[in-house]
Amino acid sequence: MSSLPRLLPLLLFLLLAAVSAAPSQYCLFGLSRDEVDFCMAVSLYHNHSTSAHDVHLSMAVRRSAEINGSHSLGWTAVGAGSKMAGSLMFVLYGDPEASGAAGPTLSVRTVKIGHALPLRVTQQNTGKQVDVRVSKTTWTKADNDTVHVATASVVCYACSEWVGSEISPESVSQPWIWAWNKQQVMKSFSPDERLEMHALIDGYGHFYVDMKAATSHHSDGFPAFNVTGEDSNIGASDRPVEEEQTGLWQKLLSRPLAHLHGFFMMTSFLLLFPAGAVAIRSGSDKSFKYHWVIQLTAMLSALSGAVVAIAMSDRIFGSPHQIAGLVIVGLVAVQAVLGWRHHVDFIRIFRRTWISYAHVSLGFVLLVSGWANVIAGLVLYGFGKFGIALIALFILLEALGVGAWSFLARRRSQATSAIHKETPESSAAYFALEDIPESDEEDEAAEERGLMQKRNDGKPIVSGCIANTLKREAG
Repeated sequence: MSSLPRLLPLLLFLLLAAVSAAPSQYCLFGLSRDEVDFCMAVSLYHNHSTSAHDVHLSMAVRRSAEINGSHSLGWTAVGAGSKMAGSLMFVLYGDPEASGAAGPTLSVRTVKIGHALPLRVTQQNTGKQVDVRVSKTTWTKADNDTVHVATASVVCYACSEWVGSEISPESVSQPWIWAWNKQQVMKSFSPDERLEMHALIDGYGHFYVDMKAATSHHSDGFPAFNVTGEDSNIGASDRPVEEEQTGLWQKLLSRPLAHLHGFFMMTSFLLLFPAGAVAIRSGSDKSFKYHWVIQLTAMLSALSGAVVAIAMSDRIFGSPHQIAGLVIVGLVAVQAVLGWRHHVDFIRIFRRTWISYAHVSLGFVLLVSGWANVIAGLVLYGFGKFGIALIALFILLEALGVGAWSFLARRRSQATSAIHKETPESSAAYFALEDIPESDEEDEAAEERGLMQKRNDGKPIVSGCIANTLKREAG
């Protein structure tokens, strides 16, 4: 009896540890909407023999032949980490009518660099201590004969020593990713079967798991699911726990480079480039100055966004969005050179050339392409449907506004031209950013065309019709 008081603290500690180590669970139920449908539950055990933490994971995926057309199409995956590169992924696929007693396939995979094809994990790329073993996979029927549930259990010994993305037993907001493909026709259901890419719309996402709450000092086996309704998340969320506690600022800090990249690119293509197009058609005496200053600022912002994108990417050509972005930014530099070359040519010959038309046409193409790639970037980031719809609506209204402004400015320019009976040469003068050349030969040629007249002191001045044209919008 005398030893009982000494044992009470230890017994109390073990009791609290057992109570607090409830598995964390995350579920998405989208079967009725033909969307991803899965549950995952995770528990961690501190393995005293390795001084590392083992991870026990249970996974369930619902398949409907009535909705999808077949039970065998596609795959569903979850992975520990904030991105594909370095993530320890668990991919579930199979056919209940073909695989029979063998059960579905749970393939453990990872990606070394970027958004590449996930390859099967082997002992050579898991680290010295890490050992991943699939325990059991089964098919069961649910609701009716058209819905089958694939379940799988896997244990990752010494998983906290994983060489890729950190798997932290101390994290209250461990990032995880999910992805799915509902259309791939599998040639086989082997663990190393080649996977087709997930859907770009609603085909992947992020969630966050409280690993600390799911950690204990004794192994309880594989976690069981506790599904209570549409919202069956336990110790898991669509948003980081820190973000929910501190709000917008924490959200920005959660992925700083991604948010900085988005800020630069959206500032360039949603604000500055359209503003520059409006400025050149404003009719102001300083419209040219406004135009090139705004466009230069927009170009620098776009270049900054490209640098940030490269810095946060594992490889430059990792996705169609990145490839398109690099092409667009490269053409922005070409566009700037065309604008400068047009100006140099115009002050020499007082008329447009093919470079002038190329500058205007390329500007239109870049603006539309930039808008499209902004939307693609938001989709790649995992932005919500409602937010993407708002941005798309803003772009549509902006396109209509810029188009209407250009149309009205052109009508105003044509009316002004008719009043002043401008020559073709003077109509193009709105592109000039500097004074008309002052050489004697050019002055005489310009004076013969009625573009300039001499002041008493012999210096050339722009005629009234050109001065008026400089106030007109770009035609």
